Amino acid sequence: MKTRKEQTLRIDDVLTSLLRQKKWQSGIQIAKLRLIWAELVGPEIAAHAQPHRFHGKRLEIHCDHDVWRTELQYLEPELLKRIAEGMGEGVVKEIWLR
Repeated sequence: MKTRKEQTLRIDDVLTSLLRQKKWQSGIQIAKLRLIWAELVGPEIAAHAQPHRFHGKRLEIHCDHDVWRTELQYLEPELLKRIAEGMGEGVVKEIWLR
């Protein structure tokens, strides 16, 4: 039987382990993107479209109106470029607008 001391885990080891898990990494990435979103896309777009979640390398963005969804479809290459600049190359490869 293990002693109490041997059963104790260090909090930094637990957090490091959690942060390496895929579902946690996705949550951290979307939180980071939400923090810099308005800076990346500008205040007008940010007022009408928000990053929602990741599906692998696909970013789901929720728009408040169909007009904005259509506008962002045309701006997708530029949005991908800006997101790559802010988040790193390859984090987002595709945008899914809802």
